[in-house]
Amino acid sequence: MIDFFNRKEICVTFDLNKQAEIRYLLQGEGIDYQIRTKNRTDTILLRGGTTRAYTGSAGNRQMQDYEYHIYVHRDDFERALYLLQEKKIR
Repeated sequence: MIDFFNRKEICVTFDLNKQAEIRYLLQGEGIDYQIRTKNRTDTILLRGGTTRAYTGSAGNRQMQDYEYHIYVHRDDFERALYLLQEKKIR
């Protein structure tokens, strides 16, 4: 089981296809993983509303609205990193 205390971040990406490729690689090798998706246009708690409501969306790249953090168990980190480097995904 992967929890906050025994996980290690293997990758951060904005690319949905790269995130999927990493997931399939880890899954194929039997490595457990977690993905945290961060919506960069999410609400601002102090002001209410969304970031986009205050800054607009002109000039923003839609593919950078979501940030994907991929974590593996601390014991699997070296093996997962090796797989990513071997497949030249990083």
